[in-house]
Amino acid sequence: MKATRWFPGLVLFTAFFSGIGVRAEIDCRSVLYLDGVWKFFPAFEELQYNHAFLQRNTSNQNTCSKDDCDRNYGWIEPDFNDNAWWDINVPGSWNRSFSDLWSYEGYGWYRKTVFIPEFWKHKRILFTSDGANYRTVLYVNGSKAGVHEGGHLRFSFPIHKFLRFGEENTLAVSVDNLSLPERCPSERHDWWNHGGLYRSVRLEVTEKVYINRTIIVTDATADPPTVRIQSVIRSELGPEDPVSPDLVLRTNLYAPGGGFNAEHVTPLRFEADVASVTTAFQIDNALLWSPDNPNLYRIAMEIHEKNSNRQIDQWATPVGIRSIEIKGEQLLLNGKPFLIQGVNRYEDYADTGMTPNDAALRRDIYLMKTMGVNTVRCHYPHSPGTYDLYDEAGLLTICEVPLYQWGRPGHSTRNLDAAKIQLTEMIETLGNYPSVMMWSVSNENRIRPREESEEHRRLSEMVCAGNIELIELAHRLDPTRPAIEVSNCWPNDPVFEVADLNSVNVYIGGGAPVVDSLPDRMNKMHEQMETLREMHPGKPILVTEFGSWGLYGLKTDYYPGEIYQAELLRQFWENFLQEPGFVGGLIWCFADSDVHRQYSTIYELRCAYGVFDLLRRPKAAAEVMRSLWTRK
Repeated sequence: MKATRWFPGLVLFTAFFSGIGVRAEIDCRSVLYLDGVWKFFPAFEELQYNHAFLQRNTSNQNTCSKDDCDRNYGWIEPDFNDNAWWDINVPGSWNRSFSDLWSYEGYGWYRKTVFIPEFWKHKRILFTSDGANYRTVLYVNGSKAGVHEGGHLRFSFPIHKFLRFGEENTLAVSVDNLSLPERCPSERHDWWNHGGLYRSVRLEVTEKVYINRTIIVTDATADPPTVRIQSVIRSELGPEDPVSPDLVLRTNLYAPGGGFNAEHVTPLRFEADVASVTTAFQIDNALLWSPDNPNLYRIAMEIHEKNSNRQIDQWATPVGIRSIEIKGEQLLLNGKPFLIQGVNRYEDYADTGMTPNDAALRRDIYLMKTMGVNTVRCHYPHSPGTYDLYDEAGLLTICEVPLYQWGRPGHSTRNLDAAKIQLTEMIETLGNYPSVMMWSVSNENRIRPREESEEHRRLSEMVCAGNIELIELAHRLDPTRPAIEVSNCWPNDPVFEVADLNSVNVYIGGGAPVVDSLPDRMNKMHEQMETLREMHPGKPILVTEFGSWGLYGLKTDYYPGEIYQAELLRQFWENFLQEPGFVGGLIWCFADSDVHRQYSTIYELRCAYGVFDLLRRPKAAAEVMRSLWTRK
């Protein structure tokens, strides 16, 4: 699976900024950040569905129903008085912002007044969020402008037709973080979905001719290495718009350090208001991207009028030249065998929850790199700016759709429908990052029946077929990266027949939870791995999770002490290395995190599997794994 495989169906929306760090640099585009203080109201269910008391001159006693919950009045109107509402900082979650909402799952409403300048009148204007949990509805001056579902990916709504230029405009946003059986994730998962506008929001302004999407594919194994770029340019020009139709696209490639490398200039030919341009660069003596040497080139693109050189649009992004390939039982990076030394990591910070925190993120990256970590996995996509820093630091990532433990009673194909949308958005949003090495479509789904009943058999068949559909969708959308399904139903998991790696979570029970019992667990692990190879031969084996609970400061050599956790990790790692086809493992997990407030089968509301605690204090396991992963 080399990065030379190219297909025009992969769609990648090229937004401008990404929260932490800059993904694309802008000269002729405008960005108005909406981060800062908004007005906020927690719309408990009694209020979310009945706003009659907020309306004037109406006898309607039921302004909204659960089947039509966007039909809201009152607080969407520009003249609504929100002075009595709370102030809330955006980005940020309501669970971290207000102690009374620490465990609140429900609806929250945001309002903000924004002045829109007159000279934006003939521009294209987007409302963009880097992530909001879970369902977001935007109203502009009382009119519904857009709806998005999914809590962890960037989305945008075009809003220029709703704006009043040269005046104040009212933005009202409804967000909910409800855990519902038909969603992705569904009603139960082992992290807390912080509610609200928890990532950066902004208005983005372009001309009506703009670079709509760009797909970058590199091949580090070609001679010479290549960078291939497919750009889609859209035109929304009307007769009143003062832009010449005689346009060209200039694409420049700059080497690490800023030196100019090469340029292509292509005239734009529009068909049905769309122009497509494919550009390829061959780079002699290319500096490749890898965890040890995360070299980043830079691609800069601009549209300008051919005769006047008036600039219409500009977009730029870093690019790492690297290739990911599966060859037999090997995982290859840039044509060479690669061993994943990884951790699972949530974006969960003691002070800000899921909201990105630049200083805390850089600290996490430093801790991971000094520990010898080269790969990070999460049950949901991180913020876009996090991947910027992963690119810079040389941390590979496994990006996963939060289809978590799908297949319980009450689940249906609606979960699958949501997962397909999120998988598509994930690939579109993150597909140009060199740090992204593979896509994961789910975690620990109930591929096999948990009980002997017709209902559980039907559910498992649905789940198995759905995961196969997701793997095939990932392959269609991006054939340059492996696609996996993370399984706790192994070795007998039929989805492995279509997945690119046998990806397994390894939690071996049996015996007393003391250090002396660990050799027996290692023997059981070896037996299961052998069966896995017999049932699904010829593929690499990736251990996507292994680990144990460990309480910071508790120095026992039995569960849940630090010494027990550290020794379990050490023995598993050393035994994994003996397994044919083993290409790496990811510890569960990097740091302790908050869990779902309604989770009832754990000991407390914090997961203590981390090799660091929530405050990033190291446990014994951090040093043990550092010694294993950094020794030469």
